[in-house]
Amino acid sequence: MSTTDRPDDQPVPAPAPNAVSTSDEVTIRRAPKFGVFIVGGAVLGFIATLIVVSLTMNLGGQQEESSFGSLVGYFSLWGVTIGAFVGAVVAVVFDRVFARRAARLTAERVEVELPPETVEGEIDDHGDQRP
Repeated sequence: MSTTDRPDDQPVPAPAPNAVSTSDEVTIRRAPKFGVFIVGGAVLGFIATLIVVSLTMNLGGQQEESSFGSLVGYFSLWGVTIGAFVGAVVAVVFDRVFARRAARLTAERVEVELPPETVEGEIDDHGDQRP
């Protein structure tokens, strides 16, 4: 018996997948991460507070009762708050500038549905049939 006589060796052509394409209009633009700007502004506000307090602590030449740590702690409340606010304002300004430079494009979405794969000789009923 030759190998071509057996039907098991014949290749089965795979069915073509079904493809459905749709077009959508999309807007592409850059957007700042607001959290990064707010945290960055807060950190810069704290650093500015450290610099201002260290430069002005002994400015009057008088003996102060407050320590450096307590002054930094008190004024950092103001510095961090103002820095975070300035960071948020900068992020909003960048967002407006980037919104003007936005580009509108047409994107094509292709959805492909592959046919279910079957193996020759596979049992169709996968239910549990126990004796």
